Amino acid sequence: MNPFIRCLSAAALLLAAPEALAGDPAPRPPNALLYETYAFSGTLNGQPTTVFAPALSGSMALSERLSLNAAWLFAYAPSRAGGPTAFQAGNPSVGLGGVLYDDGALKVRTGGNLVLPFTLITDPDDFGTALLRRAATLRGNSGFSLVSPGLLGLTPWADVTLRQGRWRFALDGRVPMSAQLSEKRGQRVDAVFQGSGTASVDLTSHVLLGSTFQAIYVSTAAEGADPTFLALIPHVRVYGSAGFVEGRLVMNLDAPLGFAFSDNGLWAAALALGTTF
Repeated sequence: MNPFIRCLSAAALLLAAPEALAGDPAPRPPNALLYETYAFSGTLNGQPTTVFAPALSGSMALSERLSLNAAWLFAYAPSRAGGPTAFQAGNPSVGLGGVLYDDGALKVRTGGNLVLPFTLITDPDDFGTALLRRAATLRGNSGFSLVSPGLLGLTPWADVTLRQGRWRFALDGRVPMSAQLSEKRGQRVDAVFQGSGTASVDLTSHVLLGSTFQAIYVSTAAEGADPTFLALIPHVRVYGSAGFVEGRLVMNLDAPLGFAFSDNGLWAAALALGTTF
């Protein structure tokens, strides 16, 4: 009888082994949706100026390690001193991102985004083009290819995040490359190198405080133009049951944007709302 029982036990173990070895499937990363608005109101070049730079972005999990990402930036200027109200849509982007390594504390990701030349269709005039560039300025000049008219672009990127106790650290690198498709704007190819580093700390289980230093180098800048843009972006994030609310202050550090109290200095405030589902 013992050999029969042993055979039944072995068969039961073999049938159960695949599920036992597999264990619980790794949770798929959640889908995410983010809305953010950067804003400036003050005097530039002696003129009262108000600019809003809203943006929508999101990601959808395709697998445990692969996600689909999309973003679209806009620019809006309400009427000031009898001037016109203006709204412009930038170039949307879509791409893929993948997790290369994740042990719970350290995560490494990489991916690439394709920037679609939507502004080639809308063809903004000089005022609209200036408004879109101002929207980039409010973001510390990041997302340049997303707001420049007539650009078809590709942006490879990689980021690293590390969590140690209450502290969080992140490094992000991007190389936006773009080709100008509009003949009247002068066909050319641009390449930008963008890097940022962030340090933040969990003050409580619901409040995160941190700051980001951002550096951008335009390798194809016109002769005589400053190719470097630096910005410091402190932020505070408050978590809730439905997502988070984050406030930011974009402090451009280099001329001609300069500090907010300098001539034509431009700092911007930002509000972001995010959720996962």
